[in-house]
Amino acid sequence: MTLAFHARNAAAAERVRARILRTGFTLFGQRVWSAEEDLVCRLFYPDYFALRQILYNRTARAIQNRCQVLGLAKRRRQWGPLDKQKLRKLYPSATREEICATFPDVAWENIQAVARYYGWKRNKKPYKITGVVSLDQVRSRCYEIKWTMRDLDEESRTKRYFQTRGHRNKSPNFRQINRAVVTLGGRMEVSWDQQ
Repeated sequence: MTLAFHARNAAAAERVRARILRTGFTLFGQRVWSAEEDLVCRLFYPDYFALRQILYNRTARAIQNRCQVLGLAKRRRQWGPLDKQKLRKLYPSATREEICATFPDVAWENIQAVARYYGWKRNKKPYKITGVVSLDQVRSRCYEIKWTMRDLDEESRTKRYFQTRGHRNKSPNFRQINRAVVTLGGRMEVSWDQQ
């Protein structure tokens, strides 16, 4: 590429800009935003309904975009390939604070929306510890094989014992827990301390 090539392109660009200023239309036939329209946007900015009524020859998306260009509305963040890759690695296992610290200018709801759009999911949290050893072992086994408490109730035919607060009573129902253990392929044992 020679210097003449770049000079020719610069001259062509200057001619196009002069034509846009002279005609008031872009090469694609779109009208150029005037100073009066910009003033209307600045005066009525948060009220998009009023802006659409006044600027009836502009689409709603064009008005929103112009407000962003003028700095009135918050610009939509562009997620580049490096940002997506970073979010894809962090999103399943990192804490919310770590992710927000990585992307400080983005709200958590927007980060979640991007992750939903690309189909990324957070790892499921393990079940809470209840204090009953056999019940905690059943719940940890369900977490390992990715069963929900509803699946456990359906397979072990314990009605809704594990789904509802039935297993949180002061005296747990070991018959229901034993059914769940057998369903999961285990067995309950009693061990005595040697004295």
